[in-house]
Order: sequence, then C-alpha cells, then structure tokens
Amino acid sequence: MFVVNGRYLTQKATGVHRYAFEICNKLHEMGVDFHVAIPQEIHPDYKFSFKTIRCGSLKTHLWEQISLPRYLKSIGNPLLISFTGCGPLSYDNQIMTIHDVSHERYPEWFSKNYYRFYHFMMPRIGKKAHVVLTVSEFSKNEIVDTLGISAEKIHIVHSNVPFHNKPSTEDILSYQPDSKGEKYIVAVSSMDPRKNFIRLVDAFNKIEDKTIKLYIIGMSFKAFNTPDLKKMVGENIYLPGYISDDELQKMYQNALLSVYPSLYEGFGLPPLESMTYGCPVINSDIPALREVSGDAALYVNPYDENDMTMKIEQLLKNDMLRHELCVKGLEQVKKYSWSKSAEQVYELAQRYF
Repeated sequence: MFVVNGRYLTQKATGVHRYAFEICNKLHEMGVDFHVAIPQEIHPDYKFSFKTIRCGSLKTHLWEQISLPRYLKSIGNPLLISFTGCGPLSYDNQIMTIHDVSHERYPEWFSKNYYRFYHFMMPRIGKKAHVVLTVSEFSKNEIVDTLGISAEKIHIVHSNVPFHNKPSTEDILSYQPDSKGEKYIVAVSSMDPRKNFIRLVDAFNKIEDKTIKLYIIGMSFKAFNTPDLKKMVGENIYLPGYISDDELQKMYQNALLSVYPSLYEGFGLPPLESMTYGCPVINSDIPALREVSGDAALYVNPYDENDMTMKIEQLLKNDMLRHELCVKGLEQVKKYSWSKSAEQVYELAQRYF
C-alpha cells in the first residue's frame, strides 16, 4: 500500500494536475492498493472513484508540509507519491515528481515567493526522495544540471492527453467543419510569460487574411508574472479564459491550426491535444517539443515573429501540408498512454513498499 499526495485536488485542473489525476485513475482501474490523502476541501470539478482520506485542518503548502506528514506518521510511514512537483520536506519515504525547472532557468517569469519556495524545496526533497519522476529526457537532463540530483534516481514517466471520448482516426480524417463557420487559429495554455503569447499576437496581426480569428485559451495564475493581457486583445483576437474539455475538443476539431509558441517546456501537452483531434500544429523549436511531437509538427523560432507569421501563412495556404501533419499527429499520440505511465509508477512504487 502507498499514499498519493492529494493537494493537487484542491486546484483547478491544468497540465500537472491532470497528470496526477489521470495516473491515479489508472492505478485505481489496475486494482492497486493505494489511497489519496487530501485536505478538507477539494475542487468540485474532479469526479473520481479512487479512495480518498481527509486529514488535517490546514490548507495549501501548510497542509502539505505539516498535516500530511503527521498523517503519514500516524499510519506507519507508508510510501508517499507526489505527482505535482513537491512533497513534505520532513518526510523521507517518498517519491516526488518534477515536471520542469523553468523557475531555475527563468526566475523572472515567476512571482518572487513562488521562485524562493521551489528554489529551496525542490533540490532538498529531490535528494532525499527514493525516486524523482519527470516527463521527458529534456527535463531529466535539466534536473541533473540545475538541481544536482543524480541521473540514476530520475525516471521518465510521460504525460498524455486528458480526453477520454476520443473520435476514431477514421472519424477525424473524414470530419468536415461547417463551411459557414468562423475560420480561426487556436493557442492553448496558462497565461504564463514563457508561453510567449505577446509575440504570437504580433505575428498573427501580420497575416494576410484578416477574416481569420485567434483564440488564446487559458487561465492566469498568481504564481506567474502574467503578461499584460491588454496588449493581447485586439481585432479578431479573443481570450475566453478557461473552457470545459468538451468545448476545447470542439475548438481543436474546427480550428485551421494550433500554435504553441512556448519558450520553455518540460513536456508540452497542448500540441498532443491538438493532434488527438486532427488539428495541425505549429510548435516552438525547443528540445522538449521536438522530443514529444517528433515530425508531426511544423517548427518555428519562438523569438522570431516574422518566422511565426511565415509558418502560419504556410500552413494556412497549404491544404496538403495540413493533412500530412494531421495524419502524422494521429500516429504520434499513439506513443503515449496513461496505462503505461501508471504501470511504470506502480513498478517503481513496489520497490519501496
């Protein structure tokens, strides 16, 4: 038996929270003996059948650093697994996850408190943990380089798309958007400086077809030094904020293309989400996105607005290239599986029961 750190269930689901949630779901389906320790209040969006146990009266990091280890010690110090980037500093029997070390490479992108906390905590917990999970070879190398954690301790367990009601390949390839519907490009991520949306807006404003719209979908978080959103709103540019999975799937399926202009990633989930729904992808030419997306995307220099404009125009005007990327994308997403990821976690966990 082991315990999962359930602090992630208190927060709106983004990439790292979905990683934790989906692996827990698969572990439960596998019949694994575990439960998720949670604070008193969890976010109402999560619907699940895995076992949870409430413990402690504290919230946020205080719950994780005080209430959670107290609970674990009261039940005999079982193995703890944290899937969202931290864990209790005072607890030894644990596995932790580090998705990326962007706060170390680019501290200016984050609030001072966020940077200070993770700069202090991550290397200390990582060095005492039995195992550190991460999501790509690129992130593994970054963790070794910036945090000084041994490469032998770090294991790659991939993320995957959170959607479960996926259409078949045949349905995607035969799908015809409404010819009278709006023409648009989609970009999906949190409103984080590294997502590079200011440059994307500038590049989009230079395209020839002024009937095409740009939807930038995602939330703002206190942890990030959020870019000035007023600079991003303009004619044919929309920021709808957070939308449901069903709405997001429709947006991908009917988009002309998606753009992910991020400056730094550990994995990069939106490109795979796009590919799942047959939406051709333009990615930043950065190591993690090359690793995850392979040859199923068109790559662009994220610091060059003119290159972004050129690649957007190229994909808008080339139906054959869009179809080619669609087909390659459908093959690329087959490489990722929540079941495989959960099996890897369970195999590692068994060593430390």
